[in-house]
Amino acid sequence: MYPPHLQKRYEQEERLCEEFDRWALAGRGPEMESHHRRITEKTIERMELGRDERILELGCGDGWASRLLSPLCPEGAILGVDISDEMIRLAREKSVNHQNVLFVPGSAEEIPWAEAYFTRVISIESAYYWPSLEGAAREIFRVTAFGGRIYLLFNIYEENPHSRHWADLLNVPVHLKSATEWVELFRDCGFQNVETDQIPDDTPIPEDFEPDVHWRSRPHREQFQRAGALLLTASKPGLPPPGPIEVNPDAPGPIDVDPDPFRIVGTSLAMAPAPYTSREK
Repeated sequence: MYPPHLQKRYEQEERLCEEFDRWALAGRGPEMESHHRRITEKTIERMELGRDERILELGCGDGWASRLLSPLCPEGAILGVDISDEMIRLAREKSVNHQNVLFVPGSAEEIPWAEAYFTRVISIESAYYWPSLEGAAREIFRVTAFGGRIYLLFNIYEENPHSRHWADLLNVPVHLKSATEWVELFRDCGFQNVETDQIPDDTPIPEDFEPDVHWRSRPHREQFQRAGALLLTASKPGLPPPGPIEVNPDAPGPIDVDPDPFRIVGTSLAMAPAPYTSREK
């Protein structure tokens, strides 16, 4: 048996896995791309990517955003992680021609990779599903490289009233947080320069638009797109500059210091430190 707090989290993760397995089997992966591609492209433009970035995508779905990132970092690597085994299966099938992309099942609270590795972390429409927001934020901090940056993008948040009703349409719990609450969460976990912005969605509305459970009217959708998605960005502090370390002369005993304790090996997933083993589902 797990401790009660872990048991609750694992049960929530199992619900997420079952729900998004259903989405995958129902062919909803492309739907996610059509709904979120434009705001994702605007976010990627802000990421200032180099050719050798090591990028983690949390909640990768069928891998469409990882495939967008792949050619932008030809000397780097992209790891996609999703709670749904079926989404990971689809992502692998659709990405066979992308040699620098890898997909593995996992959760935001137990990311199956070594610490301080990813120079960029991106998550699209995933954060409000994480059962333990504090646990996920700490885990993201763990795997982010020193000086690395994170980019979290989501449509369901307190300041956009036009999307709040979506939470009632989902079969899994959703966190409805304000921009201030998201900032405080990641700042408390050690990130710095934590900021938010709203990214307007200029995706054209089809001429034959018809209201549905998501959009009650064309003006409703227009208002939602003008408000835009919430983008949270933050940095993990870098390592201190090399040099002598001042030691308190009154401290008991000598102190041995590794001159390079956080060395990151390689620039590709193939050369990465071996991922640790997460719990089995």
